[in-house]
Amino acid sequence: MTNIPPKAKILLIKLRSIGDVVYNTAVYSPIKKYFPEAHLTVLVERPSYDLVSHHPDVDEVLCFEKGPVWEQIKFYSRLMLAKYDVAIDMHEGTRGAVMCYLTRAPIRIGNKPAKRSFLYNSKIDFSDLKPKFPIDYQVALIKKMGVPFDNISPAIHISSFANIRAKALLSQNGIKDEDKYCVIHPGTKKVYDQWQYEKFSRLAEIIPKKYGTKVIFTCGPGEKTQVQRVAKLVRNSQVIFLQTGLQELGAITQGASFVVCHNGGYMHLASVMGTPVIALFGVVDPGVWKPLGQRDQVIYKNIECSPCYDHTRKPECYKGDAECKKVIEVDDILEAVEKSLGLG
Repeated sequence: MTNIPPKAKILLIKLRSIGDVVYNTAVYSPIKKYFPEAHLTVLVERPSYDLVSHHPDVDEVLCFEKGPVWEQIKFYSRLMLAKYDVAIDMHEGTRGAVMCYLTRAPIRIGNKPAKRSFLYNSKIDFSDLKPKFPIDYQVALIKKMGVPFDNISPAIHISSFANIRAKALLSQNGIKDEDKYCVIHPGTKKVYDQWQYEKFSRLAEIIPKKYGTKVIFTCGPGEKTQVQRVAKLVRNSQVIFLQTGLQELGAITQGASFVVCHNGGYMHLASVMGTPVIALFGVVDPGVWKPLGQRDQVIYKNIECSPCYDHTRKPECYKGDAECKKVIEVDDILEAVEKSLGLG
């Protein structure tokens, strides 16, 4: 591979979902440690901006937004005029490869076996890699550039303002500094992966009474209705629902005793924040996508049809009636809660 100049302008492209970007943060510090005089720019999509905006080893964050044609032209023109020395495509898709090519960087790095590899001039071969988790690919790409890793540590940095804002939100909703609380994040963008609302509501009724731990409901974009449906079912227990940006959500999560959620971007965020995660899996293989924290727990029944795919999924699952989630009981979660609290 062509030698990278010590003071290189480096563009790292990582689009896609929140979970992907959470684990991509593991490569920022090793890159800057190996190239301390380099200028590191990270390109993400707008929903992921808050995940990287306060990282101390990122000099600049660019956001790609799917907007009007004129805005797209301005964005790509900016890429072409930035004069990057190195562009690294970690997106694993055509759009990232095209962005990498359009930078006209002297060194354009990407995955050699990919069909889009003609858009790179420095191609990394992964044929010798036996990954356990998606993060392994991301780390391997940077390692094969010659960058050493002392350890693999994804990290989300929360700003002081977000911490202050989160503390104020908690206080406004009756949660004092000395109070214990947990986060229940009941939403999912996939109706066929939804745990039953009444079971989430039952959890919210039991946890405060049995463990003296207050419950906060949170949600991601487009999931507010799901939380509201759960909250309406809660009886004889206080309902606290906080809808915030990712920075404030990270701060609130960091202070929680534990988190209950589906597999998804928030699960990975909570895990990286160091909060014990109780993750509900059904349609997705937890062997690949499970949270990686030492205190995290996966609830997965491994029924015959799970994991499943678009061409194998049953019609009733699209009605929110997936068997792989129906077989998960409230007691399964409570058992995990006791382990998280050191009671089990």
